[in-house]
Amino acid sequence: MVVIVEGKNDYNKLKSVFPNLNILITNGSDVRPEFLELVKKLSQNHDIVLCLDPDYSGERIRKTIVDKVPNALHIYANRNKAISKNGKKIGIEHMSKENIISLFSDIKIVNNLGSLTLNDLYDLGLVGEDDSAIKRKELGNRLGIGYGNAKQFLKKLNMFNISKEDIKKVYDCTSN
Repeated sequence: MVVIVEGKNDYNKLKSVFPNLNILITNGSDVRPEFLELVKKLSQNHDIVLCLDPDYSGERIRKTIVDKVPNALHIYANRNKAISKNGKKIGIEHMSKENIISLFSDIKIVNNLGSLTLNDLYDLGLVGEDDSAIKRKELGNRLGIGYGNAKQFLKKLNMFNISKEDIKKVYDCTSN
């Protein structure tokens, strides 16, 4: 397994918890083509696990890597558990040891077999209501897939083959 993180602080945090972990650093959101080629080559013999910050930049890096390595595995950090003590920054490096360990017990496998539609999200109250964004955020935290706008969230749900029934089991969504 090779874990990909955004920066040296994330690297140091993970190494403090898992000293023998193989880790690559993207060095920011401008992921270079040679880095992508290295990851693609490594993916032939290793599981690639994306452990990126739960923010816009992290999601952008995730998308860039998945476009090149679609079989990458995913770890999604809960935003609330990745906030710095002063509340001004967000990232893996701000997580507690216990939360880091918990992250690695919930690695997500992408299979793109889901069949949810935007209408399903409407039915569940995850789109089209005043509090839909809040509901998506809470559900994303509970499912461990992160947050997204309606279109992004639908794509994530389908990437991880999460069904309408799965959502109802995890989260009490209001039906229209």
